Amino acid sequence: MSEIEEKAKAEQEAQIESKMIYEGRKFDVRVDEITLADGHSYKREIVVHPGAVVMIPVEASGQLILIKQWRRAARQILIELPAGTLEKGEDPLECAHRELQEEIKFAAGKMTDLGGFFSAPGICTEFLHLFLAEDLRESGLQADEHEFIELLRVMPEEALQMIERGEIVDAKSIAGITRYYLRNKLGIK
Repeated sequence: MSEIEEKAKAEQEAQIESKMIYEGRKFDVRVDEITLADGHSYKREIVVHPGAVVMIPVEASGQLILIKQWRRAARQILIELPAGTLEKGEDPLECAHRELQEEIKFAAGKMTDLGGFFSAPGICTEFLHLFLAEDLRESGLQADEHEFIELLRVMPEEALQMIERGEIVDAKSIAGITRYYLRNKLGIK
C-alpha cells in the first residue's frame, strides 16, 4: 500500500465528529473534526452541496450555445456553459433537461451523459454531471426571475480560443468544452 493510500485509509477509519455551522438555500457548511487512531486530530471545513448539472448544447450547425451571465461572487459577467443545481433527490438527467430550458429556452431531443467531475474537492462536495445536449428545439419555459442571461453561439474551436485568451474563465465551462472537443474532434471517448 502506498503512503497516500495509507493516509486515506487512516482518515476513512478515523473518528469523525461533524457539526453543521451554516444551512443555506444552495449549500451548507460543516466542520469535521477528524481524530486518527494515534490521537492526532485536525479540522476541515466542508461546503456541502447537492451537486449540479452542466450542459453542452450543440446546434445542428455545430455551434455551441454559451451564456453570458453576471456572477456576483466573481464580480463580472462570465461566459459559461448552461448549468444548474440539483434539487434534493432529483435525477441529474431530469435536472439537465429542466435547466437547459430555464437557462437557454431550448429543449434537447437527445441528452448524452458524459460523466462528471468535482468542482473543488479540497473544500466542497459538489459533483457536476456533464451532458451533451443535441437535437435542440425552442422551448417556452420561463427563465428564473433573478437570472439575466444572454446567449452566445460559437464554434468549438472558437470556444477553445476564448479559453486560451482568458475570455472563458469558468472552470466547469473549460472542462466541458475541452471534454466535448476531445470527444468529438479527436475521437477520445
